Amino acid sequence: MSQLTRERTQQILADAAFKELVSGRARLRWSLSILTLVMFFGFIALISTVRAALGASIAGSAMPLGFALALALAMVAAVVIFTGIYVQRSNARFDELTRTVNRELGR
Repeated sequence: MSQLTRERTQQILADAAFKELVSGRARLRWSLSILTLVMFFGFIALISTVRAALGASIAGSAMPLGFALALALAMVAAVVIFTGIYVQRSNARFDELTRTVNRELGR
């Protein structure tokens, strides 16, 4: 495995496709992470402040399915959807940018 020289590293860091790849991945990763954190901390805040509403059954049914369980399942579904968005975007855009960077920089 060859070592990168300082000049080669500077060349890679200055490449426009590499910059787009790094910034695009970071932007998407942070956006989805912030959405997930807001959901989870919002859920914890809701549980700690409105306990009575969380125990209420949905549509007045006698089943023990409450608002908290429905909300928790919705959060799990949202996280699965966020993961799917990241994978789709990564496969569609970021892999193409990675190939472009490798091709342009002779790897």
